[in-house]
Amino acid sequence: MSLVAPEAAVLARRGFVSAFEDGARPVRRLPVGPLRRALDPWSSLVCVATAENVVALTYDDGPDPVHTPAVLDALAAAGARATFFVLAERAERHPRLIARTVAEGHEVALHGIDHARLTEVPVPRALALVAEGRDRLEQVLGAPVTLFRPTYGAQRLRTARGVRALGLDVVIWTAWARDWEGVPASVIAPRALGALHPGAVVLLHDSSGDGVGAEGLDRGDATGRIVAGMAERGYVSRTVSELVAMYPAVRSLWS
Repeated sequence: MSLVAPEAAVLARRGFVSAFEDGARPVRRLPVGPLRRALDPWSSLVCVATAENVVALTYDDGPDPVHTPAVLDALAAAGARATFFVLAERAERHPRLIARTVAEGHEVALHGIDHARLTEVPVPRALALVAEGRDRLEQVLGAPVTLFRPTYGAQRLRTARGVRALGLDVVIWTAWARDWEGVPASVIAPRALGALHPGAVVLLHDSSGDGVGAEGLDRGDATGRIVAGMAERGYVSRTVSELVAMYPAVRSLWS
């Protein structure tokens, strides 16, 4: 039986955030009743409501032939499960990594065809790209794809609504480590651990989607340090879909 946090907002402890945020950021739940039902199609999943020390580690931009196996090794050693938001083009180049990811109990979801920012094209074109990416990833995966995360977390509300109409749920995050910066695993791990909160969706990367950023980061080492620190704090990681099946979803209007 889950323990649902009683607060009207779930505090996402984002100590390592972009310049327009400062400290803990309240993620307002959609209102209850008819207004919620009206706003729901425009909303994105940001975390789940629980007082239990469970989170969803999520990885963007792979699969990567160097970093993804190292991340998978670290997760396997800890018995942790995660969700991988992959780029369809890379999945097509590395189908064996996709197969390994699924075989080891993880979830594969869509991040896009490539790492282009969908807010830079008209909404109909953005939705066509998402649909194409889903179809291409499903061909590699051999199973339906149900979750989508926009690159850079950038979307219009109309795009979010359209993606929901395609049968995909939009997943954002409430914790991150800024692991695209040129800093080592010894810095990334404390950032991620400091951002944890019960029910968090944690943003990490098993590659660099735009070809820039912390290419020198040992992402397997970072994951190993994160899951070890989580164990010390009594946290476990599950897939996004597992969390949503177990606890109430927290949804927000995110654009």
